[in-house]
Amino acid sequence: MLYDSPTWLITVGLLCAMSAANEIGFRAGGRSRERETETSRAAATTLKGSVFGLVALLLGFSFSATTSRYDLRQRLVLDQANAVGTCQLRAGLLEESSRERIRTALRHYVRAHLEYATAGDDRAALARTSAEIDRILADLWTAVEEANRRSPDAVRNSLIVPAANEVIDLSSTRAWAGRNHLPVPVITLLLASVLVSSLLLGHSSGQAGRRHIGLWLASNLILALVMYVVLDFDRPRRGLIRVDQAPLVELESAMLGTPRSE
Repeated sequence: MLYDSPTWLITVGLLCAMSAANEIGFRAGGRSRERETETSRAAATTLKGSVFGLVALLLGFSFSATTSRYDLRQRLVLDQANAVGTCQLRAGLLEESSRERIRTALRHYVRAHLEYATAGDDRAALARTSAEIDRILADLWTAVEEANRRSPDAVRNSLIVPAANEVIDLSSTRAWAGRNHLPVPVITLLLASVLVSSLLLGHSSGQAGRRHIGLWLASNLILALVMYVVLDFDRPRRGLIRVDQAPLVELESAMLGTPRSE
């Protein structure tokens, strides 16, 4: 459910919940202010600082994890473009019929992946394009098998088999990377931690006897924006942060013999 919900909606809901937590904490802190001593207040301040530090650590680890996933997806696009380019070049060492069939399959494969990248969150389009990619890969391997039956020496010398294998393997790896998200319990823990920090911030204001509205807003906004970026990195098919497909776009232009636009 969390993954299916729009990122902006989760962020807005989080902001509203954080504001409510500020107010709840403020009222709880105001009720306990008269009963607290300076010693207990100092101890509470120390404990709150520890909680804030733990929340910052959790957000930092989560931000690092999601950026690592993004970097992996970005690197796989380049690896995939290199693998397809290598396979296309090695196909030139085969006889004409096998060469053209393999290169045609590779062109269709690149185009299908670009369409998959632009399909966004349209599940019907994603399923259709994914099936098309599988069909093209099957046709690519069939072409390699037929080339091997006709000219086994040429296939062995051209190294087309490992090149085609790498194209197929990277396709599976990219599909896996696109489905590799932060577990829902981790996201739930992050959301709960942010709400607890807002509650404690309001509690401190309640102990002081004054609503620090500006401080609340600044803290809530920063935490909500960090959560938004974490969720956006974790959702490669939606949001503002998308994987750049430039290597595949440039490869397609080279395969079609069209000049690359700057």
